[in-house]
Amino acid sequence: MIRRALLASTLALAACNAEAYDNNDAELAVRQKAKEMCSCLFVMELSEQECAAWTRVSPNVARATIDRENKRVHAVALGFWAADARFDGRHGCVHD
Repeated sequence: MIRRALLASTLALAACNAEAYDNNDAELAVRQKAKEMCSCLFVMELSEQECAAWTRVSPNVARATIDRENKRVHAVALGFWAADARFDGRHGCVHD
């Protein structure tokens, strides 16, 4: 009984903090590309080539533009969906 209550409260909390997607794989892909590229570059401090390889998916529908000065990544998928992620020294990379 306690396990069920704990599971229910955990799921409810996760649902409150979850970001909404319109059941769209391209939107999810572009947000993932922005955040993962940002994390690779500014948290793990790998090279742009290593990060491009690390974040590549098949099919490779999203491309990223990097703003090193402001520690931001802008990603576009299929020319229509876009997402941004920025490095925050306290939380790592977060979506804008």
